[in-house]
Amino acid sequence: MTRARIATTAAYAVQGFGFAVVLTSIPGYKERLGMGDDVVTLVVLGVCVFAGLGSALSGVVAALRGARAVVVGGLLLAALAVAGVGLAPSWPVFFVAIGLYGLALGAVDAAMNMLGIDVERAHGRSLLASFYAANAAGGVLGALAVSGSALVGLDQPVALPLVALLVAAGAVWLALRLPDGGATAHGAVTPVGVADDVRDVAPTGSVAWVAAGTIALLGAGMLAFPVADSAVSSWSATFLRDVLAASAAAAPLGYAAYQAALIVSRLVGDGLVERLGRVRVVRLGGTLGALGFVAVAAAPAWSVAVLGLAATGLGLGVVAPLAFSAIGDRAREAVAAGTGSAEPPAGFVATVTDRAVARLNVFTYAGAVLGGVLTGIFATAHHLRVGFVVLAVLAAVSAMLAGAFRPARLALVGVSEATPPA
Repeated sequence: MTRARIATTAAYAVQGFGFAVVLTSIPGYKERLGMGDDVVTLVVLGVCVFAGLGSALSGVVAALRGARAVVVGGLLLAALAVAGVGLAPSWPVFFVAIGLYGLALGAVDAAMNMLGIDVERAHGRSLLASFYAANAAGGVLGALAVSGSALVGLDQPVALPLVALLVAAGAVWLALRLPDGGATAHGAVTPVGVADDVRDVAPTGSVAWVAAGTIALLGAGMLAFPVADSAVSSWSATFLRDVLAASAAAAPLGYAAYQAALIVSRLVGDGLVERLGRVRVVRLGGTLGALGFVAVAAAPAWSVAVLGLAATGLGLGVVAPLAFSAIGDRAREAVAAGTGSAEPPAGFVATVTDRAVARLNVFTYAGAVLGGVLTGIFATAHHLRVGFVVLAVLAAVSAMLAGAFRPARLALVGVSEATPPA
């Protein structure tokens, strides 16, 4: 692998590690600060809201300083926030720290995808699914770190600052290794002006309309994944235990099967795209995800539900990374059409891509909020089976919108694929 690909993979892994630590430490927050389940729900939703804001802001900062600066600065802010969460002596301090973490989370997520698209474009083949696999693997390591700290008796005021040091060290290493994605990497002139809207490269405004519609369509197409991910993370164990009478030991197996399948899906996803094409992979993935949720909703026993959740992870795991690959292609087409040039300046392409990625990434957190709220409503009404039917419908929508994920029409764009960087 090239240096740029290795560093970008590491960025995804570091982000996944920190996020898993923050989430899996929730029981400790509850005990240490005396939080109820209602407060924890508000905390999780708050993180998603602030992450959406951070994602939106990342496009502006990336246009000025490049995506690498956003990733490094965001991870340093995340490290500070994780330490603050661990050391917080009261609710107000905790809420400030967790809000800062949400901002950092969204900014880094968006900027990682900007860099991932740049590296994928340079290599001339699908890579984003493997980056997302690294993110999921980092999440597994983060969860194991929390488990290990509990086994050796490390309290949160000690364990979380240590995690913060690891994340900060990762950020420093990445500052020296990451490629500088975005407009600044390609020598763009006045990147802020270009980044403000696609209209800046197409005075007629038609390109701005196409870009907005594309973002909305791809956002709708990938929405099933963050909604499903949030729902499965929050409610799968409860469903297995309360509805299907699984034991305390068996109840977590649904989420474990889902996560394992997610990693497998992303590890093989790039190869499947090379063989079958992006549209067909998304269509098959959405269909498999829908069938998996139908199996969960109709499951007569917890073992069937576990298999259904595994199928869902296999199917939907590739949808989000391929949506970001697609938005990169749409940006190339939009700039080519807007400038009337067969080979538009690479800086213009990168700047429009970065802003589009930041906007598309907001759907990730909107979906996370929606997933938690929807399944929470059905859980309160004791109709979790119906909730999983709704998730099946959303997965089917992803399959139906697979055409929006098509690759770039290179004849229109006129940009040849670069040789992989050294």
